Amino acid sequence: MMHTFRLLNMAEEIARCRSVRVYREDRDFLLRIRAGEFSFEDLMKQVEAKMAQIEELFAASDLPEAPNVNAAEELLLTIRREFYAK
Repeated sequence: MMHTFRLLNMAEEIARCRSVRVYREDRDFLLRIRAGEFSFEDLMKQVEAKMAQIEELFAASDLPEAPNVNAAEELLLTIRREFYAK
């Protein structure tokens, strides 16, 4: 369940900030979930609320519907060329 919340929070950040943040400001909350401090029912209510919020955020977001596959492939090739050139 901890990873579910991590992914949901990251999805929310992507919709709001248009970026992926690796450092988790909600680390303590996530660790409390892992430690079993919340009931499953309470967590599921939070998941449902967060899912509704995320859907609204993405509906209003100007992010593209799909990734630019060509740009992603070019980036991957660039990274590999630089890595293997060393």
